[in-house]
Amino acid sequence: MSRAFELVYKVVVDCRNVRIDPQSVDEVLRVASLNKVLLHFLRATGFEGELRRREEARLENVVEVVERIAHIFRGLDYTFFKLVKPVTYMPSDVDILVAYGDISSAFSRLRKLGFTAEVIEPYCITMVRGASIVDLYLHPTLGGVIYLDARKLLEHRRLADFHGIEIPTLETYAEALVSIAHAVYKERIYTLNDYATVKKWFSKRTLRLAEELECQQAVSLALQVHKAVERGEITLPYRIPIPLWVKVLASKVRYDKITRSTTFSLLKSLKDRRLGKHIVSKLTRETY
Repeated sequence: MSRAFELVYKVVVDCRNVRIDPQSVDEVLRVASLNKVLLHFLRATGFEGELRRREEARLENVVEVVERIAHIFRGLDYTFFKLVKPVTYMPSDVDILVAYGDISSAFSRLRKLGFTAEVIEPYCITMVRGASIVDLYLHPTLGGVIYLDARKLLEHRRLADFHGIEIPTLETYAEALVSIAHAVYKERIYTLNDYATVKKWFSKRTLRLAEELECQQAVSLALQVHKAVERGEITLPYRIPIPLWVKVLASKVRYDKITRSTTFSLLKSLKDRRLGKHIVSKLTRETY
């Protein structure tokens, strides 16, 4: 385990005060950023400066966007997800699950807020307004292949506070499963943000939901990563080895009917001009 990661872990997971050598500040902040816990780390350590101001401003923008969406989406069958976390989180985009019957209304209402469609896929529409990005999901997907059945996820909702705004989101145990599935299936990278979410919110109800959604192998892999981190054997973010990633995906396709039924979408994605960049990114990036 690297010294920089050890310091970030102690602050984010153990809630401890740490002393950071001025010469190692840049590396520690880099590790916190790669692990999607930068703002949490900056706040917890009392770090001040331009970086902190910039991250706080970005979060304020996200909060404003979420508040406006929550207002105009009243009456729709939807939920925010991957947004409310047990750590302070600055998301790169706002992810929303929308029921089939309300996707057109959600799309129209976002357009009235000034958002335009950037990418339209079978189960996801990416909408953009300036620096703000909103992903409307019918189902969470990888290359057009469904890896979680959103119809079942929508059965596990609650109202939660998001920086003073009451919004619909997933139950904590369901959010833990989403963090695992997103990291393992889609991103092939497990961050400290994922670790902290799962460590805090994982429960027997997560296991039961994983069985229902055929995600047992992803959960097993995530828990192995947790043990390796706690033994000091690996540092996060952890890139899942490609052979292991392929094995877990193959199991998902084999046992999950909805995943298997949408694998044809991979053939369509082969025609996408962005595919090459996506593959290179998936193989080489440090984080997502």
